[in-house]
Amino acid sequence: MDREVTIDWSENAWAGETVILSGDIGGTNANLAFVMKGDEGFRILLEVSASSLDIDAIGPLVVRGLEELNVRYPDLCPELGCISGAGPVNGNCCSMSNLPWGVDGDALTREFGFPIRAINDFEAISFGVPLLDLDDPDQVTVMPHTNGNRPEPEGDTRLIVGAGTGLGVSIMLGDSEAARSVPSEGGHASFSSFDRETQEILDQLRKEVGWVVENEDLLSGKGIVALLRYYMESHGSQIDETLEEILNASASDQPRLVSRYASNHPVCRGVIRLFVKIYGRVSADFASIVLPKGGLFLAGGIVGKNEEFFLDGNQFIRFFEQNECVQVRNILKDIPVYIIRNYNISLLGAANAGWAAR
Repeated sequence: MDREVTIDWSENAWAGETVILSGDIGGTNANLAFVMKGDEGFRILLEVSASSLDIDAIGPLVVRGLEELNVRYPDLCPELGCISGAGPVNGNCCSMSNLPWGVDGDALTREFGFPIRAINDFEAISFGVPLLDLDDPDQVTVMPHTNGNRPEPEGDTRLIVGAGTGLGVSIMLGDSEAARSVPSEGGHASFSSFDRETQEILDQLRKEVGWVVENEDLLSGKGIVALLRYYMESHGSQIDETLEEILNASASDQPRLVSRYASNHPVCRGVIRLFVKIYGRVSADFASIVLPKGGLFLAGGIVGKNEEFFLDGNQFIRFFEQNECVQVRNILKDIPVYIIRNYNISLLGAANAGWAAR
């Protein structure tokens, strides 16, 4: 298993603080961290990572991390653990939406001898959001509204929407000891078209996936692939060297290649712009339900790789602000919108969630 595992020590040193095992298990990557909780908050000591498709359980990865940890710190033992997975949680078990294996917190507790919780991946991100410094551009990018306004957060209701292998949605209520995450399966809510273009996309996807088309069918890695098929067909795109490379790649690699070439290839650029447009509108639908005056936070690998397109021409914000009701439009214009740039948020958030529930 060693050849499949990446070990990454941080510059932080352990000085006897409580250590929490945290995890972020997605359809693509399985990441674990040993996180210290001290006066300076949560700090990562060691990360252990592998491809989710190369392993069939999380236990061996935990073993590998503990072995590495104890070489340097023989007396260190985590006090608790909290591992997030991309899927619904029932009891203390997360059933992964895009993997044939899951995270069983009770079984892991028995195996390793300290309490381990299983939570939804967006619950972890929710608990990471209060840890963000909203004034630090290395942690978040503030997205201005179409009028140039950058609203300040009000209250403690926050909405997190993130597209990656799938589409995650969650709500964060409160701060500190009162913090509470409300997980959801909003990615599996039905997608609703909002103009002629998205109606054409919906009609095409219904032929492929059935009558019920979910938000995740468009806002995810597979969604980018679906939008690429639509865009090429609707625009009569000729297959050049770049498109041939993308189409010959595996389904899991195609979204990454579309993002890579979006800056200099018109088809890829059009696909990402279409993706951003749909992302804005779907986020507005969720925001109109919960009114997150504390902020909308965009998470996930796709937004991180395509930030310039979310900002260019206010594409995301223009569709986020749209609503038939003028009062709701005014509310949406007062919601702060952030792109999360701290890619450790899931690991730090899982540690925070575990600490809060101890």
